[in-house]
Amino acid sequence: MLKSDQICLVCGDTQSRRFEYQGYYYYQCRSCALVSTYPLPEEQIVEEHYSHKFVEGNYRLLQDYAEQYKGVYETFTRILSDTMASQGKSLQGNSVLDIGCFTGEFLELLQDKGADVFGLELQTEAVDIANQKLPGKVYKADFFGNEFPQREFDVITLMGVVEHVVDPARMLRRTHQLLRDDGVIMLQTPNSGAFFARLLRKHWPPYQPIEHIHLFSDRSLRQLLEISGFQDIKITRHVKKLPVAYVYGMMANFGSEIRQIVKPFYTLLPNFVRNLQLPFYVGEMIVTARKNSG
Repeated sequence: MLKSDQICLVCGDTQSRRFEYQGYYYYQCRSCALVSTYPLPEEQIVEEHYSHKFVEGNYRLLQDYAEQYKGVYETFTRILSDTMASQGKSLQGNSVLDIGCFTGEFLELLQDKGADVFGLELQTEAVDIANQKLPGKVYKADFFGNEFPQREFDVITLMGVVEHVVDPARMLRRTHQLLRDDGVIMLQTPNSGAFFARLLRKHWPPYQPIEHIHLFSDRSLRQLLEISGFQDIKITRHVKKLPVAYVYGMMANFGSEIRQIVKPFYTLLPNFVRNLQLPFYVGEMIVTARKNSG
């Protein structure tokens, strides 16, 4: 039996139950607004979930629309380049470790900018695809293990990762450990404090049990980064330019209730409209920070 309250992993205050969704309960911290899923999913359930999603879920869709999705990775690359430039640095010649690199498209762009790239990924099929593009650069390895180059990196990126892990505080501590002094961390994740999250409540698409375990507000993520030894934290809204058909397809995995509402309208759209790439924003953020070397 779950308690009516839980302890927030960021600030230690009380998380109170907000709602139930798909057999899981969502709790929100009254102080920093972190939203967490309980009970925490078991490892076997998580593995089965991602294996299924790679074959016929959101990860299959991401592969099918890989070319159209490149614009998202280009946005990541531009923001990271600008962050490096603000410190008088560039990607050229600097090492980047991308956690959860999937099939390696983001790493390809970084390598084109002159970065010395490395990637970690847990899905075997994704690792195989990534290593066809970047031979020997992508490892099927746990971030907390040692089955990848044990060295310091200039940049570590976690794009759409921190919300998936049971212990994000441990992940950020490990990131801090592997970064050089003044190294840069970049994250992309849903913002549970965004307008759409507050408006849609449990029907906000990022509320997806098993897939997303902890959903940070900008306030709670900033607080956890500071606790973990980071400074110069910058947070921006993440607007994605994506095909209408891709977004509709994603609603089968995130936001199925909204998909049912828009389905009658979508079926009337001609193909050229479905293929249009339009800006979409559902409440996600891109965050950069610098390791506090003091």
